[in-house]
Amino acid sequence: MGRLRRVIGTRPVNLVGAAGIVTNGRGEMLLLRRVGASTSGLITGLSELGEALEDTLRREALEEAGLRVGAVELLELLSPTELAQVANGDGFYSDTALFRVTEWSGTPVPDGVEIAEARFFSTHDLPPLTRLGRKAQEGRT
Repeated sequence: MGRLRRVIGTRPVNLVGAAGIVTNGRGEMLLLRRVGASTSGLITGLSELGEALEDTLRREALEEAGLRVGAVELLELLSPTELAQVANGDGFYSDTALFRVTEWSGTPVPDGVEIAEARFFSTHDLPPLTRLGRKAQEGRT
């Protein structure tokens, strides 16, 4: 996105990404806690140029948690309610395709760079959640 920012400066841009709800055989939901964060959420990330949303989710799952994702089901497209900003002041709106992951393999292992913790939680023992984590919980109850 560096080249794009050189052209548009800090003006808001529209970005698209993907997030995935991953559950295990016991119905527990996989949640990730980012380094330095106090809340946990779903596997999520922004799409690279020309990347299909399903492939964004597959790439992020492998990068962030070491999981190989197969089949997915699109649940909904979540649109932002407000402008987000990164530390340098760049603004963006991020639409996120929310998927249910129906086929996956591997053992969740945090990458240690972006992700500090990756583990399954029962619906009765959830940590504080991000906005996407809360959305996933609402859809499961």
